[in-house]
Amino acid sequence: MNRLWRDMEQYAREHELPILRGAELPLFRNILAAARPRHVLEIGTCIGYSALQMAPYLREGGMITTLELDAERAMTARQFIDQSQYSRAVTVINGDGTALLDRLEGPWDFVFLDGPKGQYPRQIKKIIPKLLPQAIIVADNMRYHDMIYIQGAVPHKHRTAVARLHEFLGIMNDDSLFETVFFENGDGMTVSRWKGYMK
Repeated sequence: MNRLWRDMEQYAREHELPILRGAELPLFRNILAAARPRHVLEIGTCIGYSALQMAPYLREGGMITTLELDAERAMTARQFIDQSQYSRAVTVINGDGTALLDRLEGPWDFVFLDGPKGQYPRQIKKIIPKLLPQAIIVADNMRYHDMIYIQGAVPHKHRTAVARLHEFLGIMNDDSLFETVFFENGDGMTVSRWKGYMK
């Protein structure tokens, strides 16, 4: 796996594609080692790097469903995943993650959000009814290049995404729904535990 991960890291650098940063990987792996999930949902496959980071931590018989909007990235992800020992444990679906959530049944005990940041609030609202009790939700890029901390006017082209990240944080910081910790690693990552009931 280490060689395959290195090949994927090189591919991502050459094609300027976003994958998990080195500063985030130890935290991400520790979360997975503690969770040992069986039913994983990922939104934002890119080239399959994070899916293959998660796969070694699956419980026996565990499965990852990963959604990717870009058809070329989804195809590349499938090619990389097929080179691994986890090919049968990972299903790559090409399509809009938010729309696909309407037909995916779950339930999930681990969710990794790493797609379009402006979609996080809509996605989590669709995901919540399909979570198993005590499910873990990890969301990447929560600092959004530190724009999440701006007091005042946000650059126009990022205004909607930043506003929706704040909305997402409002949901995840609702103590009646989640226990959430914000980590500064990389571009920021939230780790939340679903309390298993709705208001």
